[in-house]
Amino acid sequence: MLDFWVEQGEKENVDLLLHSPNISNELSRYYEHAFKSAIELFVVAAYLTDWDASLELNHGCRSFRVIVGRDFGITRKAACEKVMRWLPPKRKAQFMVTDRIGGFHPKAVFWRDKTDRCFAIVGSSNLTSAAFKTNYEVNVFSGLSESEYAKAKKWVKQIEKLSVVMSEDWLRNYKEAPHAQKGPGKKEFVAPLVLLDLPRPRAMKKRLESRRSNLVAYKKQQDKLAGLFRRCASAEISSKEFYQQLSKYWSSEAGDRLQGRGWEIKGKHADFRALSQSFATILDAGEEDRDDVVSEEIDRLSGLDVSARGAFLSEMLCLRFPKEYPVLNQPVQDYLKAVRYKAPRAASEGARFIFLSKTLRASLLNNPDHPARSLAELDTVIWLAYGKKER
Repeated sequence: MLDFWVEQGEKENVDLLLHSPNISNELSRYYEHAFKSAIELFVVAAYLTDWDASLELNHGCRSFRVIVGRDFGITRKAACEKVMRWLPPKRKAQFMVTDRIGGFHPKAVFWRDKTDRCFAIVGSSNLTSAAFKTNYEVNVFSGLSESEYAKAKKWVKQIEKLSVVMSEDWLRNYKEAPHAQKGPGKKEFVAPLVLLDLPRPRAMKKRLESRRSNLVAYKKQQDKLAGLFRRCASAEISSKEFYQQLSKYWSSEAGDRLQGRGWEIKGKHADFRALSQSFATILDAGEEDRDDVVSEEIDRLSGLDVSARGAFLSEMLCLRFPKEYPVLNQPVQDYLKAVRYKAPRAASEGARFIFLSKTLRASLLNNPDHPARSLAELDTVIWLAYGKKER
């Protein structure tokens, strides 16, 4: 039943999962199988009113998302808190809510197992206790071709861009309906529940022009700098040689350095071999998997106690992917503190960075009239507003 494989293009092998109070619950067994066997797993559900904390996610799962809707206040806070407790620290940023989508009604699970077989469960069941116990539900379990799975994964990633990480601060602002009843139809896009005000300090126009010049200068050095990282990663040059050659491609003189001076002394003795290996891995990751790889590599460097994994690595990410990753510095932390919005409790270092990245991406999306056009540009605005005043 669970071990069939659908050849590419073939769809006749499906299992119909019919559930009612007097029929044994096959749906739960299929969910258990998906979680235990998946190396990639995506769960999308219109509502979350309960969570089975006994589910065991495959330790080798490299990409995982649970994305739930907030329409009509049906999703329950207690259920969200249960998921947040269930998630290990490194996965705290992988539970999301569709903060800008109205009419979010899918009920589906997509996954790939270690043999590269792809599957889906699609049907009527939301993540509710009733769906697994008392409701009458119809779901279909089916194998997917590689192309169908890729299409599903891309669709989930598009939803993710309009979602935010579920956190204690988001839940604090969320109001659930007293009896979880459906209301009138929703528009395609709705106002985000948490709308963070972006700073607009005086003199930011000049700062933005300077930052854009930094990004133009970086583009000219981008390939050479990436080559330096790859040579160090492959042991062609030593960590010391990496540090000595770094200023040729990244420095105030080269015009592409974003942060001020002071890192030279702190970073001189960092393990650039380990850091270069992580950066090369991130460069090689596909766009849809990059957040997961970034989080994993930051946690790996944290375990190795590589000192350059903070401000330096985040600046390399910000320069290379200016719309995706911010610079990890004190001003941006002070900004999040000022707006009272922080990462989920007990999140790992990598998960906290992805939370920060997703939060700032959403902030720009929700403030389309702000002069900053990327996270790299937003960084200099936040620094001007929250950084130490220059003499």
